[in-house]
Amino acid sequence: MQITYPIKKDAKYRVACSFGPDSMALLHLLMMMTKNIVVCHVNYHKRDISNYEEEALRSYCDAAGLIFEKADAPKSAVGNFQSWARELRYAFFAKMYHKHSADALFVAHQQDDLIETYLIQKSRKSRVEYYGIEPVVVMKDMTIVRPLLSFSKQDLLDYCHENRVPFSIDVSNFETKYLRNRFRHQVVNKMTEIERYQILNEIADNNKALMTRKSEIAGLIHKKELSISALLDLPIADFNEVIIQFVKQSGKHVALSERQLSEIRKICLSKNPNIDIPLSIGFVLAKEYDVLVLNEQSKIEPYSFTLTSPGVLETPYFVVDFQDGAEDRNIKSSDYPLTIRSFIPDDCYVVDGNVCEVRRLFIDWKMPMRLRSIWPIVTDKSGMIIYIPRYRKNFIESKKSKFVVKVV
Repeated sequence: MQITYPIKKDAKYRVACSFGPDSMALLHLLMMMTKNIVVCHVNYHKRDISNYEEEALRSYCDAAGLIFEKADAPKSAVGNFQSWARELRYAFFAKMYHKHSADALFVAHQQDDLIETYLIQKSRKSRVEYYGIEPVVVMKDMTIVRPLLSFSKQDLLDYCHENRVPFSIDVSNFETKYLRNRFRHQVVNKMTEIERYQILNEIADNNKALMTRKSEIAGLIHKKELSISALLDLPIADFNEVIIQFVKQSGKHVALSERQLSEIRKICLSKNPNIDIPLSIGFVLAKEYDVLVLNEQSKIEPYSFTLTSPGVLETPYFVVDFQDGAEDRNIKSSDYPLTIRSFIPDDCYVVDGNVCEVRRLFIDWKMPMRLRSIWPIVTDKSGMIIYIPRYRKNFIESKKSKFVVKVV
């Protein structure tokens, strides 16, 4: 039996060790590869032999020339004991990790733990980032390595016996009040080798499909907008995952509820081309015709600027460069001074000899609602509208642009 994780000569490693057979087998295997190890132990003081286990482990480390670090858990747990204990020990591991400038923390999860975790995930039908247990993860700024996932509990017990590695059995593992223990004793321990092989293949296949799905989702979300047609082609679970990841990448840390996800799907199916769903204060997910976008919801007051003669005008909303003339924009020198202002609901514009409501133009251009009230309108000295910059969704600015709208 050996660890396949690459051990570097000058690297510093931390090992989470309870003095149970799994963690003691892990420690012994690592000791044959490096001595640059700090052993981290948490004493929960829950069992009569807790202090004995601590002292036995300390003596083992002293004899091997290893640094031993331990934490004493408070006598009273808060809430669910397993969750509380997990949070406590990983906080301690992180403290020791950074104290000793570690390169990795080794944890002794093994194949039975992997199968138990998968069966619990399956029974809860929960959305997961990974089926079973990942071999290497980053958590609390630590690289956490689990190199024993290919070995069963029995393999590790046999290893300890064969190599005379001391260990203690936690009798609480035989209790069935915890869900994990029930799966362990009622399902996993009764599996045949063939059944174990089949479930491990099932986990591998599910993770392969999950990685493919994640890759497809990543291809959708690393953009400023989501295609609604592409979203609706996805199964509902994937639709929800894309929305969750799309919102998450904004950095707003908004937790979407099932109700909100259902509402987002409804707006995608709606014939209404412009709909906003508030996600948090000042932050909305907006349907803009055939895409979903994330917008900051900021109130912009109506504005008005004057350009007295052909020249350059830069504002928070647009940049105009008419110093070489703007006849191609239907603007003549006799039209000055120009007023460039925000849209007014009753605005009308003459297009090809026909009077057209500007509101109607915006609809024809498929302009998002967030832009309509602040889109610049150019009027001549008499107040007549003589030019409106054309909205194009995929317009790319160039250095020759005479009118650049900043809010697009």
